[in-house]
Amino acid sequence: MYTFKQQSQQWQQLFARGRSGGPLQRLLAWLLLGLMLFVGVALLVFMLLLSWILIPIMLWRHRARMKAWQQRQQGAQQETSGPAAGRQTIEGEVLQRRED
Repeated sequence: MYTFKQQSQQWQQLFARGRSGGPLQRLLAWLLLGLMLFVGVALLVFMLLLSWILIPIMLWRHRARMKAWQQRQQGAQQETSGPAAGRQTIEGEVLQRRED
């Protein structure tokens, strides 16, 4: 079983070996990190611009649907108050039902 001190010494040796990498290895590591950061920022900006473009379109479509729904509702109300207004609907409750 390793003690904490032995394990920390092994980690320090491992990091010391990593630091001893040549300047070309460090340069490649920094370039890779910079490239990854650039790609991340580019994706973030793309998603932000896409949302700015899509939100007004989605709002316009939603308002158009709501307007069409309201017009359908008004049309349905006018139909019920039109020529069929003479008909009456009797509401009731079924107390017994025969199975004939």
